[in-house]
Amino acid sequence: MNNVVAKIVIVAQLVFSLCFMCFAGAVYSFQAGWKGKAVVAQQKLTDLETSFTTLKDEKLNVEESLKADIANAKTRADGAEAKVTQLDADLKQAVLSLANAEQQRDKHLADLAVAQQEAQARIDETTDSRSEIKRLRDQGSEAIAIRRQLEDLNLDLNGKLAVADERAQLALERVGQLRGICRANNIDPDAVIAGPIPPAVDKVDGVVKDARKNASRSAELVEVSVGGDDGIAEHMRLIVFRGADYICEIEVTDVYPDTAVGRVLEETRNGTIERGDNVTTKL
Repeated sequence: MNNVVAKIVIVAQLVFSLCFMCFAGAVYSFQAGWKGKAVVAQQKLTDLETSFTTLKDEKLNVEESLKADIANAKTRADGAEAKVTQLDADLKQAVLSLANAEQQRDKHLADLAVAQQEAQARIDETTDSRSEIKRLRDQGSEAIAIRRQLEDLNLDLNGKLAVADERAQLALERVGQLRGICRANNIDPDAVIAGPIPPAVDKVDGVVKDARKNASRSAELVEVSVGGDDGIAEHMRLIVFRGADYICEIEVTDVYPDTAVGRVLEETRNGTIERGDNVTTKL
């Protein structure tokens, strides 16, 4: 038993000796490379400190730059926020102005519609006024034409009245002459003389066939389309007229069956005789 323990102790010592020798060799090996590694480590530490200092400086620079950038960005942000606020205010003002402009536009459109309606009403009134003016002008023209006709008729009647006055004056003069002749022959002109009643002359109408001066050009002779077969006789008076215009009277000098010739009584003349004028024994 003791031998076994002794052997174990010897083996243990041997093992521990081997382990010590390995440890001693490792220590030696570590001690041999430690200085170089320490120098390398110191160099690395120095380099790391230098790099750290550099990085720290760069960090400070970056921080300062970032602070400046942040300050600038903040300033720009404040400016942008102010601009945004101003733009919001401008937008609200623009929206308000747009709403006012739309209201003004709607008002103007309404006013324009009313103005167009009024203009159309004025156009209609103008058209009606022009129609009325045209109608009044036509009536005025017709009135002027009627007035001219009436003036012509008045002049014609005045001419006929003047001729009638002349004829009446001539008749009065002839009556006075005849009354003087009667008195000169001891005949009472106011006494009633019985005698044959002359036959009544029927109305005979015809037209002027020709009118010309006589050979001595002292009188105008008129040929008419009625004669003895129509009851025309010498010394009968015929009236020449054109439409409603009185022209003159003629005294028949020559009678033929279907025509007659008369002399114009100048004291009754009221116009120029033309072929185709009407003649009649009485109006």
